[in-house]
Amino acid sequence: MKKEDITVVIVNDFDYVQGGASKVALDTAEILYENNYNVIFFSSTHKENNYSFKQITTNQKECLKDGIKGSIRCISNRKVKKEFSELLKTLDNKKTIIHVHGYTKSLSSVIFKVSKKMGFQVVLTIHDYFTICPNGGLFNYKKCTICKKKPLSPSCIFTNCDSRNYFFKIYRIIRQFVQNKNLKNANIHYIYISDFSKKIIDNIKIKYKDYKRIDNPLDVNKEKFNNSSKNNYFAYLGRVSKEKGVDLFCEAIKEANLNGLVIGDGSELERLKIKYPNIVFTGWKNKSEINMLLKDVKVLVFPSLWYETMGLSALEALSVGIPVIVGDKCATSDYIINNKNGLIFKSGNKEDLVKKLKECDDEKISKLSENAYKYYWKNPFDKKKYYEELTKYYKQILKDSELNG
Repeated sequence: MKKEDITVVIVNDFDYVQGGASKVALDTAEILYENNYNVIFFSSTHKENNYSFKQITTNQKECLKDGIKGSIRCISNRKVKKEFSELLKTLDNKKTIIHVHGYTKSLSSVIFKVSKKMGFQVVLTIHDYFTICPNGGLFNYKKCTICKKKPLSPSCIFTNCDSRNYFFKIYRIIRQFVQNKNLKNANIHYIYISDFSKKIIDNIKIKYKDYKRIDNPLDVNKEKFNNSSKNNYFAYLGRVSKEKGVDLFCEAIKEANLNGLVIGDGSELERLKIKYPNIVFTGWKNKSEINMLLKDVKVLVFPSLWYETMGLSALEALSVGIPVIVGDKCATSDYIINNKNGLIFKSGNKEDLVKKLKECDDEKISKLSENAYKYYWKNPFDKKKYYEELTKYYKQILKDSELNG
């Protein structure tokens, strides 16, 4: 295979799977490397791994796990600035794309400042809302509700919405002001991953120079359809934290008197295990273990209380014929056609969720399951499609940059 004449520097806080953004960053690096691109993965927080592509890491702790020193570092990471600058000095800015996935937890926004200074084009995939919101979620973690305040307005600044305390809110505000300056001055091309998330950002009147939708890739194989109505559990899959609505799921399962399953780990796990002894909690599981557990899931419930930006676990469920119940104020609702491949309930409303759960008799689940499988495989979120759309975008950016001087 011919060696591509483009270098792609994938930038992410972590060089291991720490969450959805890290998974997509690593998948992107692998896909490009397998297709003969020159790939460099630049990170700050490191774990030993066996990836084949080139890796550079500053090998620093996640900022908020490193005390005051870490907090200061996450506003502007001096070591990242130095090592990222040294890397870019070795590359041709006319033949290099910098693709950023995550930067707020360890790297800092200094990468955008360095990229601009050295004349590089940057692609930023929007996996969250940190580009506009200090806490990244447009969410009030104290009240467990979506926040409607204008980011960085006086009302926003004086609201204690952080999951920890107001000190962290002040820190995040300072970081946001520094970040916004660095973003404003850089050559950034934004990728959004759902129409829902784009609408949320547009409603806040954020105008980006370049804005393109490219769906995240899913690592799933097409298997023979098995109707999920024969299975036993109504399940939640994901991080076990307050904003994910796991409490809402457990309460609704209890009230509807159904078999509940929670797959995942997080800050709320131990408390929920004690509170809901009749629900099965698996803790953290790897991909193969999750796939085995899904074979006994009737319906996946996606009860997230915040907007989200995509919801990969819901798409994974659809790919194996598991219908999804999702809230109407969540990005995952983009992929659910009510009463076709799943059900949509009023976000945060336990009574409406219970009502939808009780509608799910075996006959209805059988129809939803069949439609879920057909819906996903009619237009799958596969790696080939992702690769083609992404590399086409890279090449267009570099071409336009050259034409514009």
